[in-house]
Amino acid sequence: MINKIPIVGVMGSHDEEWEDYADPVGDLLARRGFNLLTGAGGGVMTAVARSFTMVKDRPGVAVGILPAVDYKGQNLSQAEFPNPHIEVPIITPLSSKAQGDAMPYSRNLVNVMSSQALIILPGSHGTQNEVSIALLYDKPMIMFGPDEAFAKFPQEPLRADTIEHVKQFLNDVFGEEDAEDV
Repeated sequence: MINKIPIVGVMGSHDEEWEDYADPVGDLLARRGFNLLTGAGGGVMTAVARSFTMVKDRPGVAVGILPAVDYKGQNLSQAEFPNPHIEVPIITPLSSKAQGDAMPYSRNLVNVMSSQALIILPGSHGTQNEVSIALLYDKPMIMFGPDEAFAKFPQEPLRADTIEHVKQFLNDVFGEEDAEDV
């Protein structure tokens, strides 16, 4: 029988790593035994996958959803995609970026729909699009980062100021962690 490990998506900036937020999230997800899903690129995606894969003997894997082409329609740079910490790269035939929230056919849709819960770190339009999709499909979600980084985001999602708040969110969605999982 296959042991189904929940998938937690972590979305955020492709430019900035936001290490103070991404590192503890990656570590927490690995130690709790989740699979990690990201967009497989730079920034937050690299930082969270790096901290996730640094945890030895974890049951979960780092999954990365790659677009088929970059924002300009060119083939992706294999040096940039997937980032070196992605263990299971999945290439989609979808564009790397949604053209608008009304037509969200991009890897953002795959990121959100493949995750049982989402942790949103600071980002720009792509991350905002993922939040809109998550709200549309009623996905459990929490934003983790400084309030000013989310000024242009919808106000509905739950917000976290500390990694303890993120841990409580995961407990609420998936149940309390076992003492040996810590």
